[in-house]
Amino acid sequence: MTRDFKHSFKTAQRPELSLAVYNAGFQKCPPLYGWGPGIRDHYLIHYILSGRGACRIGEGQWELQAGDAFLVRPEQTAHYQAAAEDPWEYYWVGFAGPSAPLLLSATVFAAGPVARPKAGDRLRQALLEIYKARGSGYSSAVRMAGYLQAALGLLMEEEPARPEEALADYARRGAQFIQRNYSRPIGVEEVAREVRLSRSHLYRAFQAVYGCSPSEYLTRCRLQRARQLLASTALPVGAVAASAGFEDPLYFSRLFRRRTGQSPSAWREARFGGGAATGLTPPAESPPDSPL
Repeated sequence: MTRDFKHSFKTAQRPELSLAVYNAGFQKCPPLYGWGPGIRDHYLIHYILSGRGACRIGEGQWELQAGDAFLVRPEQTAHYQAAAEDPWEYYWVGFAGPSAPLLLSATVFAAGPVARPKAGDRLRQALLEIYKARGSGYSSAVRMAGYLQAALGLLMEEEPARPEEALADYARRGAQFIQRNYSRPIGVEEVAREVRLSRSHLYRAFQAVYGCSPSEYLTRCRLQRARQLLASTALPVGAVAASAGFEDPLYFSRLFRRRTGQSPSAWREARFGGGAATGLTPPAESPPDSPL
């Protein structure tokens, strides 16, 4: 029976790189050895060389074996554990940086947190090279980042045409977040944090999918909700504005007039002759990705 072992490295200082390795190593786990439940502030990839185990990431659970890999994202609850019999041996790397989300979006992990990479032993070797390049200096950090890019490149072999699709997925996730939270005082920065993408890449994603910026999409969601409230309730204009996420009712009225050619009150009057009341059927609404 192979004896348990662990070889690991963790950076003492996190370098200011667009892609930076935080930790790396490989381990033959004892039976039922595990980590979590917990969250981390960086990405973490494990590649299973032999044995078996299980992981729970977010709401999903998986039984894993040799040849499988899994990704834990920042601020994502995770728990993973070696099997009682034939516990796994794995290689891992933890990393972060502005380039990380977009690079990962082009890998096999674009489809989910668990994958079975075709790269196989080449991926193991790439992860080992990261560990072998370990060191506390800046030059070591750059070398480790280079080997990390090589490892991510191997994970991209499965999905050579996915970057655009992955950006579209980020846009859809951002749009869903906006649709759930437009009534709160949210901004683009919060949306970008939620989907873990830079503002510039989020802008590109929204432009590609919806033909507008994230901030414009947010404005359209709020205006659409305002129209629904004007049509289906007797709320005063100020209450409509607040309910739709506009903190300043005067700004809301000016914006509404600019987009529709009428003030909120005139828009309601023209359609409902003096104000809507509960029970009226609101007009059909265009989706938020269409201009008001």
